[in-house]
Amino acid sequence: MKLSKNALLGALVVGGLFAVAAPASAEYRHGRYYNNRAEIRSDRRELFNDRRELRRDLSNGASRAEIAQDRREIRDDLQELRQDNRGWRYDRWGHRTWWGW
Repeated sequence: MKLSKNALLGALVVGGLFAVAAPASAEYRHGRYYNNRAEIRSDRRELFNDRRELRRDLSNGASRAEIAQDRREIRDDLQELRQDNRGWRYDRWGHRTWWGW
């Protein structure tokens, strides 16, 4: 009797662990974490290039409209980067805090 209770309890514990770990491993296998990292890396590269273009335009004496356009692009890149970071954080924790169920 004691052996059957221990076997049943062990099966429940192992089944519970698999149930909790399965969604996380599925996300990892499909590469969603890596795709988010690649997207963030691409956005950072775009931001770097836009800042470099702004510095170049400022040093070459570009028009106000062109400088304003460069600053708008930088602002949009920063906003997109923030959204990507926020989205990655929510995807990682499943729209809940780390202590939530």
